[in-house]
Order: sequence, then structure tokens, then C-alpha cells
Amino acid sequence: MTCTSRRDFILSAAAAAATGVLAGGSAAVTPDWNPPGRWRGVNLLGMFRCHYTGLADDPRVDGHFVEWEFKALREWGFNFARLPLDYRALTAGDDWYNLAEDKMRFLDEAVGWGHQYGIHVQLCFHRIPGYCILDQSEAFPLGTSPVAQDAACRMWAAFAKRWKDVPNEELSFNLFNEPTRHTSGKNYLPLVKMLIAAIRKEDPKRYIMVDGNSCASTPLPELYSLPAVGQAFRGYTPHVITHFGADYIAGIPPNPPTWPLAPGYGTPFGRKSPEESVAKYQSAIDAGEYCMVGEFGCRNKTPHGVTLAWMEHCLKLWKSKNLGWALWNLRGHNGFLDSGRMDVAYEDFNGHKLDRKMLELLQRY
Repeated sequence: MTCTSRRDFILSAAAAAATGVLAGGSAAVTPDWNPPGRWRGVNLLGMFRCHYTGLADDPRVDGHFVEWEFKALREWGFNFARLPLDYRALTAGDDWYNLAEDKMRFLDEAVGWGHQYGIHVQLCFHRIPGYCILDQSEAFPLGTSPVAQDAACRMWAAFAKRWKDVPNEELSFNLFNEPTRHTSGKNYLPLVKMLIAAIRKEDPKRYIMVDGNSCASTPLPELYSLPAVGQAFRGYTPHVITHFGADYIAGIPPNPPTWPLAPGYGTPFGRKSPEESVAKYQSAIDAGEYCMVGEFGCRNKTPHGVTLAWMEHCLKLWKSKNLGWALWNLRGHNGFLDSGRMDVAYEDFNGHKLDRKMLELLQRY
């Protein structure tokens, strides 16, 4: 793709016009819908990464979604699935402006299975044009580039138009995952408003979940007055528990943690408590906002008993605040299927290794 000053000027004007829709257009007629109860479920990673990027094969990523996961979630008593998406898995090559119909049908299937099995589906761009928390390889930064902003707005508008007739009870949108760098701070609110406006122009009623600012850690009070908008944060505190063994997190000791944490274990940042994360969202909760934990979980290096004790602490806390939650993930290092933990007595589940203790803990909350 190429970028000229003329194109930037045109796209800046289009973005400004889209923001105006939020202030005085279709957003005003959006019904004041909120989830009727707590969403409780998992993240499904079928289209989390695009296969052509040269990354090693990921057993969690099928390039599409699979029906048995939705069916199993219903049978286990869950009601929610967040689908973090890589936009490159939906486009024709690297063309931001053309969503490939054959790939979009994979999302049609997922939305249909959600309807069939009573699982609310939430679509989220984990990688959106111009941004992904995992790397900085996007040529145009979403937080500042009108080119990326236009592409992101077009994608969300296409989603809104495609599933306009699906009720909020079955489908919601989560704008994009964990803003940092150029997408956070003072850049974040205008960007959020722009994306909401693009959606609401096509579908004034769609329920939209917004990750908090600064890596989903801080709510946006400016959105409290908007109908059909909720806010999400993360359940990865303390990091010395959830990311034990991760070489990309500083300050985690080499010796395994306990729960509760032993005094002085790890750095002060790494010891931040689940209560501290929730406290940041108390103003949103008090304002009547629907809030949820969009992701949580422990890597498989954390001892299993410690993982379960920490999880139960969090689940009790979130239930007391009426917060929804979604485990990252179903299949994989943090999940209760195929986690690769060395200290679990697994059961067979249709050829997958099931961590029954973790599943039953989640079912209780």
C-alpha cells in the first residue's frame, strides 16, 4: 500500500465525519441494551493468527472455528465465547479493503453455532489494521495513521452490516485488543469513538465492548453515558502467578510461586493483586456499566495447585462484583484442554486431554 498527503487529507476528513456520527447521529437511537446476566466462557483461537505469516504451526489455530467447541461449551454450562481475530485471516492477501467472502463464511459459521448452542459470540480484532499488541510490524500505526483508521473503520462497518439482523443476545463486538503504544493514552478515546461511529452507522443497535486504556487497565469514563457499550479489563494479576516462566516478563523469580504469594516474592509491579485490577473499574461498576474480564489464565509453568487456588480467588471476587469473564483459552497452555501441564492427571475428551479439576472449578462460578 502507498500513502500520499492527499490521501491522508481525504481520510482525515472521512474520519472526522465518522466521529460526528457518534456525537449526533445514529448512536442516539441505540437501544440501552446490556447483557442480562454474567457472560462466562472462553476465548476460542481458531482465527487468532494468520497462517501465511511464517509463524510456527499453532495447534490452537485451525484457520477457522469448529462446531464441537461450541457444543462442548454449552454442555459444560458456559454461555460465552470471545473470538480474537487476526484481520489477515479474513482479507485477500494483504489488501485491507477486501474481506474475502470464503473466509468471512467461517465467522458466519461461528455466529450460527453460537445461535444453535446458546453461546454468545463476541468478535474481537486481536490484530486490527495498524495495530497488534504482540509486535510493531504494521506499516501504518492505527493510533495516528488515517490510512489504518480508514481500513479499521471499513472492516467494522462491514461486520456491522453483515450481521445487522443478529440480536445483541447472540452477538457483540469488541473493538480491538489491549491498546498500548500509539493506540493508548490521549489517542485512544478518539480512536474508540471513530470505530463505534463506523459500526453504529451500519447498525445503530449493536452492543460494543471496549477494552480499557493502557492495555485494558483503565476504564473510559467518557463512555459511561453511551448506551449499549461495556468495558473490559484483564485478569492477569499478579503477573508472577499468571506469567511464571515467561521470559518476556521482567522480575519473575525462577522458583515457583505460591498462592497466597509469599512476602517479597517478585517485583512490586508483578505482585499487583486481583483486587487492584477490579478497583480501577469500580467507578464504571458504580455507574451501571457492564464490565467483564475479557481474558484471564495462568501459563502452564505455574504449579497446578497454585493455579487453581489463584483462579478460585479471582472467580469469587469477580462473582461478588457481578463481572463476566472469559478464560484464555480453551485449548492451549492456559486452558483446560491440551494445556501441556506436567502435574495434571488428564482425562480423555474426544482425543483431547481434559483438566477436569480446572473445568469443575470454572463451572462453580
